[in-house]
Amino acid sequence: MVTVTVTNTINAPVDTVFGLFTDLEHCSERVSGIKKCEILTVGPFGLRTRWLETREVVGLGATEELEVTAFEHNRAYTITSTGHNVRVDTQCTFQPRGEDTDLTITFSTEAQSLPSRLLSPLGWTMAGTIRRAIEHDVLDVKRMAEHHAAGH
Repeated sequence: MVTVTVTNTINAPVDTVFGLFTDLEHCSERVSGIKKCEILTVGPFGLRTRWLETREVVGLGATEELEVTAFEHNRAYTITSTGHNVRVDTQCTFQPRGEDTDLTITFSTEAQSLPSRLLSPLGWTMAGTIRRAIEHDVLDVKRMAEHHAAGH
C-alpha cells in the first residue's frame, strides 16, 4: 500500500475552494493534469457521483472511472477507483481557518489481488510522481480560488 498526503493553505473561503474542487464540468479547464472529464451520473456532485477522468501519465492518456464514496458538503469527500486490481482512495478534507482553507489530500492504494500485492512494493517508486501530480493539481485550483476570492 502506498499513501501520499499533501497539505496546502488556500487564501479563499471553504465554500469557494470546495466548489472549485467539486466542479467536474470545468475540471479539465482548471486542472492542467486532467485532459478530459466525462460525467456519468446526473445531479450535483455528491455521494455516488461517477465520472471518467483522463490524465496524461508518462506521456500517455490514462482514463479511470472514479466514484465519490464518502461526502460531507464543504468538509470532505473521498473518490475511489478500482482499476487494474488496485483500489485507489483519494480523500480531500477542507478545514476553515479564518477566511482561508486548509486543504489536505490523502492518496492511498490497496492491492486487490495476489499479483498486484506482489507488485505493491514497486508502488513506492511512484510515490514522488504521485505527490508532484497532486501538488500541481492543488496549485492550479489554489490560483483560481485565490483569484476568485480577491474579487477578480
